[in-house]
Amino acid sequence: MANQGDALRSWVKAKADQATREVLHQRLTGGRVLAVTSGKGGVGKSSLVLNLALALSERSQRVVILDADLGLANINIMLGYEPVYTLWDVVEKRVTLRDTLQQGPNGIRVIPGGSGITELARLDGVEISHIIEGFQELEGECDWLLIDTSAGISDSVLAFVLAADEALVVTNPEPTALADAYGLIKAVWEQDGRVALKLVMNRIQSREQGSRLGTRLTDLAEKALGQPVEFLGQVMEDPVVTRSVLRQVPFYTAYPHSEAAFDLGDIADRILHRVPPPRRGGWGAFVKRLVENWPREINRDPI
Repeated sequence: MANQGDALRSWVKAKADQATREVLHQRLTGGRVLAVTSGKGGVGKSSLVLNLALALSERSQRVVILDADLGLANINIMLGYEPVYTLWDVVEKRVTLRDTLQQGPNGIRVIPGGSGITELARLDGVEISHIIEGFQELEGECDWLLIDTSAGISDSVLAFVLAADEALVVTNPEPTALADAYGLIKAVWEQDGRVALKLVMNRIQSREQGSRLGTRLTDLAEKALGQPVEFLGQVMEDPVVTRSVLRQVPFYTAYPHSEAAFDLGDIADRILHRVPPPRRGGWGAFVKRLVENWPREINRDPI
């Protein structure tokens, strides 16, 4: 029995050492930028962002959320607080980027975006470098930047998607949601975007339904557009999601044994266990690409 106990302890230690090496390797090779977007509103995108962040945090990942839903930023509402500072305060040089960070549950942090994001493209080179340095500094402390974009296919949404390492398109079984998700994928294809696209089916009635619709949409994108889209997973319709929104607490922590929490954990595992993971230069490079891709009517100098 003693030998068996020693063997078990040795096996557990070896697994723990391996996990530690993998986490350290990820941190040495730079953070990743994942834009989470949707073709239409009301598909549960922001809730998915928040709870995916918690699932990644539970897996020893350091996560920052950038709330980039310019018109309807609501990550802070889901967590039940009003932000002290937003990215606009950084643009105005009132605070540093680090000062905007709001602590969330289980170690995740949030950068409230607000109108400050739209002003990035109006800054001069020195001001932009100040913002880029702030993101690069935070990258050294975190593994993931999750971006909650606005819904739709506006130029600003496409700018965030094209600037990220990869983008997660969230949709649900409604025909209009599926059509708009395809429209978003097509818009990225028309921009010749190099971002890796993933698809998540949210609020499905059955796993068979989610798998069937998700596969159909990704196959259509591949055949009609030549745009590869990975079907990453699905999240069941679950009453605890609405309950958690009303309570202003994330369902991943409030209802850890729910079907929705299980599905988010599965998606987090799939994101983490890819080899090699997509990277395009880190958080500073993301900001540079964001400014380059921002709508021209905002980039244009005033007369």
